[in-house]
Amino acid sequence: MPDKESQTTQMLINLYHEFFSRFNVDLSLYHLDIVVLKDISRRYWRDVERLHKFHNITHIDNHKIAGYLTYWISKMKPISVSDNQVYLANAKPPMFINELFALYVAIGRINYHLEAIHSNKIVTVDSNFLKSFLYTLKYRITTGDNLSMTYYFIETK
Repeated sequence: MPDKESQTTQMLINLYHEFFSRFNVDLSLYHLDIVVLKDISRRYWRDVERLHKFHNITHIDNHKIAGYLTYWISKMKPISVSDNQVYLANAKPPMFINELFALYVAIGRINYHLEAIHSNKIVTVDSNFLKSFLYTLKYRITTGDNLSMTYYFIETK
């Protein structure tokens, strides 16, 4: 398990850099807590192990992977503001940075799977859904399973 945890942690670090690069955000204004990221990976893999052992699920689908990763990233919040300049530089402060990152990881995971099976489909979310979903991730009680179902419905939409 520790090897899988390390691989997941490294994947999340890579996605963190990709996320900030894609949206042209200055990385120096934020801090990624690697210890928290490792804990996210450990908790995610415990959930996967539980699904294998207690629920006899041999193959975890991309929606469950996305749901559980979203849950732990949103709950553990590995990204923090390291420089208050971010509040002066933006008209809208980054209230949902961890939730946006979690959604980025999840949608990327689903789209990676769709690409791997040679589907012409690409999953996106519209701005109205995005606002509600980010608010839900930050302020409402969710579970990895609820989020998995949400991603399933997003993909089939």
